[in-house]
Amino acid sequence: MLSLIQTTYAFTFNSVDSTRLLLSDAQKSLAPYGINIGRIILYSIVIVIVILTRLKWTKHGRKITKPIIIVESIFYLALSSIVIFDSLYNVGVPILYLVPYLILFFGLQQYSYLRSNRLISFWRESKSASIYVKGGTHIHAVFVIGTASRIIISILFIGSLFGPSQHGIIDTSNSTVVLATTVFDLLLMISVGLLIGINRRIFIRYNLIN
Repeated sequence: MLSLIQTTYAFTFNSVDSTRLLLSDAQKSLAPYGINIGRIILYSIVIVIVILTRLKWTKHGRKITKPIIIVESIFYLALSSIVIFDSLYNVGVPILYLVPYLILFFGLQQYSYLRSNRLISFWRESKSASIYVKGGTHIHAVFVIGTASRIIISILFIGSLFGPSQHGIIDTSNSTVVLATTVFDLLLMISVGLLIGINRRIFIRYNLIN
């Protein structure tokens, strides 16, 4: 009987110890690839918030003022600048790629500015006299896709955004990471350019109405 108890205890201890060892090995294997569950959850929340707010604005409209338009534009310009800096400094995207980035951004924001006039509508609330705007669904959709894609590419290949470059969930060569980052940076430039262009149009229309 005593021998049976000792055998059972030894088996249980060895099983628990082996389980802890496997968990430890798994944690160590995940660490080098930059997989951070908390960061993934944070990025997912950001994507969901961006999608929901943009869908709400395009469908139901939103109240606008000069400060809101200016602050929003500055925020997205600053955010995209930080992302591009991250690509150049941490990922290793060649600095010469700034030239096509800027050409794409300025070209698309001018195109959006010229074409978005018929895509948006304004109205004034009778009680508060506040001005509201809605529309531009396609432009906002492109912005959501561009932002979400850049965050996802960070999780998959880079490992962290706004931090030291590490391997992401998918372990691949540095050249592949640079290529993927460049493609999605271009998509981000397209989306931010379109958004800044429509914000320019909204700002001018707001001034005319007000």
